[in-house]
Amino acid sequence: MFGNTKFDVKQSEGYQFIEITSDNPSAPNLVFLHGMFGGLSNFDALMDRLEDVNIFVPDIPLYEMKRSDLSISYLAEWVRDFINAQGIQNPILLGNSLGGHIALQYALSYPDDVAGLILTGSSGLLENDFGNTSPRRKDPEYIRKQANLTFYEDLADDTLVEEIMEVTESPIKLLKLLTIARSTQKHNMEEKLPNIKVPVLLVWGKEDIITPPEVADTFFEKIPKAELHWIERCGHAPMMERPDEFVEYAKPFLEKFLSSNSNEKEIQSI
Repeated sequence: MFGNTKFDVKQSEGYQFIEITSDNPSAPNLVFLHGMFGGLSNFDALMDRLEDVNIFVPDIPLYEMKRSDLSISYLAEWVRDFINAQGIQNPILLGNSLGGHIALQYALSYPDDVAGLILTGSSGLLENDFGNTSPRRKDPEYIRKQANLTFYEDLADDTLVEEIMEVTESPIKLLKLLTIARSTQKHNMEEKLPNIKVPVLLVWGKEDIITPPEVADTFFEKIPKAELHWIERCGHAPMMERPDEFVEYAKPFLEKFLSSNSNEKEIQSI
């Protein structure tokens, strides 16, 4: 899930990120947020398929941060700093797993500075553990089996297994991983969901066992402007496993913002 992205990675203001800009002056701004075992490459398939949008994908340095900073609130502030540093206006935040959790907190903290959310396999209510701290974390086949819980099909390759093991075999990184996991569990969003006023698109894998279907149902029930779409034969990372179906639901949602941006520019020019 870390992996190497095929897109050029920029470095600016202390951040590493992908930036893809549209020629359309009314294009909405998307900020993609990866999960705990995620990285820039998680969104390559979406970036190949989306048009008329500006895309920003920051590499969130979870395992380089201080343990004391590894909270949902701090990570939302980190994203806020990134957005401000790049001058991104009215972003739509697209978050997977932990990234969705961060997006939710951002929308609560800065309701006037976010246009909408796209959540897929988001934590924030219930998230089943990837694994535990037993000695089996050093067993490649065990790690492969656990990593494949992310997907409906067995998509975990050797590179992914090696990268997860590099985290779980490092005492410092493992402590940080556990700190992040505890933060997601403690930072339950259910009571705050009715306060999220922006449009929210939920795209969920029907076979997601990490954030199972009842999680998506609760998000849909509690968030006032939510719409929910299911993808069959799909697990915790629909944007990776079923990108074509994901984009089928994302495009109509994003077109609303494209029209809105166009209307705003017309008003400003009068």
